Amino acid sequence: MYLQCNNHFTNQEIELSKDELWDLFKVSYKRYQTEVINDRKIYNRYVNDLISYHLPVFTSDEEAIRKHFQNLFCVYELLSDRKDLIEKYFTKSTFEKTDFSEMLHEFNHVEVILKDSNGLASFNRKQIKLVTDFANKKNFFTTPIDENTIEKFFNCTLKTTLIATNLRYILQLLYSLSQQKMIPYNWVSLIVKNKMLAPQKSMIPSTRGAISSRLTELKNTTATFPEEEYVNIVKQLKEMY
Repeated sequence: MYLQCNNHFTNQEIELSKDELWDLFKVSYKRYQTEVINDRKIYNRYVNDLISYHLPVFTSDEEAIRKHFQNLFCVYELLSDRKDLIEKYFTKSTFEKTDFSEMLHEFNHVEVILKDSNGLASFNRKQIKLVTDFANKKNFFTTPIDENTIEKFFNCTLKTTLIATNLRYILQLLYSLSQQKMIPYNWVSLIVKNKMLAPQKSMIPSTRGAISSRLTELKNTTATFPEEEYVNIVKQLKEMY
């Protein structure tokens, strides 16, 4: 799948970076931020355009070609098969080499079985009560909600859209749950697909792009994201299983 241009570039060979994998992931992060989050480009189109752009290899060094091929397929496999890692690292306001190292370690050593889910989570009654009480205490929504509504929200069976007083509250909880892998990696898609959340200002169900942009904004402008009380609630939820 790579393109080797020996005939035309014999005298114009480009030495590949010794840390090419890191360079490729830096570019992948920047293009994800620009194309997917800001321009709302379809994710699969982002992946295919990124990989096809980096296919050519302008060198006759066979070992360099093999290494480039290996690095590019590592990027492609992670982008395609581990969207949970993309959600975790590429939505951050910065992507440092330590982030890259952690992401690559998880990719190489932590086996995760990903599957699309029709619901966010199957919480027990104690967990449902805790989330309901917390949501009402923080005024997540324009009107108080009951346990039945919260259960339907996490089961993705709501018949009406919940109107959020401020999306930052519910998004902090959901993001914290996703960090602990208590809801699926595609949680944003599930919320959008089922039209479950709408900001009070527009009363229109949020799009994937709107939620992703809001998450990025919160990470860039909030000193601690998620805030400690959200992290603590999720810890309590985890202990209730």
